[in-house]
Amino acid sequence: MTDVKICGLTRAEDVGLACELGAVYVGFNFSANSKRRVAAEDGPRLARAAAPGVARVGVFVEESYETIGDVCEAARLDLVQLHRELRSEDLSRVPRPVIAVAHVGASGAKMPPDSLLASCRALLFDTAVPGVPGGTGATFDWAILEGRGLPVARLLGGGLTPENVAGAIRRVKPSGVDVASGVESAPGVKDGDRMAAFFEAVRKADGR
Repeated sequence: MTDVKICGLTRAEDVGLACELGAVYVGFNFSANSKRRVAAEDGPRLARAAAPGVARVGVFVEESYETIGDVCEAARLDLVQLHRELRSEDLSRVPRPVIAVAHVGASGAKMPPDSLLASCRALLFDTAVPGVPGGTGATFDWAILEGRGLPVARLLGGGLTPENVAGAIRRVKPSGVDVASGVESAPGVKDGDRMAAFFEAVRKADGR
């Protein structure tokens, strides 16, 4: 099955449901600019709600390496997702494997260099909105990604919903899909029915 990442989680009950439904990753947004921001002190509580074997991902933008390290330790994060231009220093100073982000706009995807990507766990393609780390609710032209080879796993985000995720999977064939606003009733508040419908659509796209 295509991996599913439920991001922008702010409630323990939503973390638990995401895991029950089959999430491979659960994401917590620690960026000060996010409508789904999780305070550093709430990270451990949410992380404890994740099932064993489900990767806990911390999302950051321009937070300091000290802040990222403190949150990783307190919340027992498994991965760090960086919604900024990837720097070589990130790979040496961030204390967890990195999910890099390629922001996609009308002119295409702004890609990190392959020399840095090779040291990352995955690359997430997300809609480009300056200063907004995910959850925009806006899609981009998936044709940009068709046939594109990468040295790491490819994750697809940007406006995915239960209604469009199957088409996205069939067209892009990503390793995984990332959803936040598409399964919400309000920013950071997940809708159980939409979450279940999203997983069902992924299974159908995979022919399962």
